[in-house]
Amino acid sequence: MDKSAKLKAFALEMKEGYQLVQEKRYEEAKVKLRPFIELMRQSGAPHIRLFVSYSISQIRTGEFEGFLQTYQEVQEMAPKNIEEEKLKEQLDGFFKNIMEELQKEENH
Repeated sequence: MDKSAKLKAFALEMKEGYQLVQEKRYEEAKVKLRPFIELMRQSGAPHIRLFVSYSISQIRTGEFEGFLQTYQEVQEMAPKNIEEEKLKEQLDGFFKNIMEELQKEENH
């Protein structure tokens, strides 16, 4: 397989992961996106859309500790465009809702 074909296959796999999140198939999405997350973590390459999609699949499958780690990583990333800003804001909303729920549980 030449380099172009490998890149295309790589992009298709990532796109499938995004699609699984859209379809609310979070467990499958997490499995599909995990290798890309590990690759990006190793290379130090921030990719907001990838990390936000992965963190959503984490929180929707109850992987709270993992979500917090991924959320923190996203917070350190600078958005490159309006779409990335909106994705970060969406993730901030998830985080805020979780913290509010934890606060409610603590007060009861």
